Amino acid sequence: MANRLSENGKNTVLILEAGGKDNNFFIHMPSGYSQIVPTKSNLNYGFETEPESTTNNRKLYWPRGRGWGGSSSINAMIYIRGHAHDYDLWRQMGNSGWSYDDVLPYFKKAESFNGEGDKDFHGYDGPLHVKKSERKDDELLDVFVGQNIERQGKQRSHSFCGGD
Repeated sequence: MANRLSENGKNTVLILEAGGKDNNFFIHMPSGYSQIVPTKSNLNYGFETEPESTTNNRKLYWPRGRGWGGSSSINAMIYIRGHAHDYDLWRQMGNSGWSYDDVLPYFKKAESFNGEGDKDFHGYDGPLHVKKSERKDDELLDVFVGQNIERQGKQRSHSFCGGD
């Protein structure tokens, strides 16, 4: 957001973030997630939610990043926008401008996508570099995803953040 606010060269933005520079080794490798997220630390606030009736009044662990980039620094280098249905539901609840069709142009403007995917749902000139994984050697993951797709009667999507 700071980049967008200051891109015209007339505005300046001060960014204040708690914690230090994101130079921890585990922040810069996807598997480092397992070392940062499980417990509260100088990199993770380790919040808990309030008890909710929908969780049998349990508190849920809610990791949040502490440092440059906030929670983006502890997300296992995964990029996901959320499901289109959720945005559409927000709009239906009275939040004008929050349908998936409303927010999609902003996602596309932010994204510089590298990989196979539906061009209607990805941007290619934005500041956020996103690359589709090229891994093809995770048999357990393939079985897990395949069985869930079959169980739900869906088709496999080639675009993780696409419209389906």
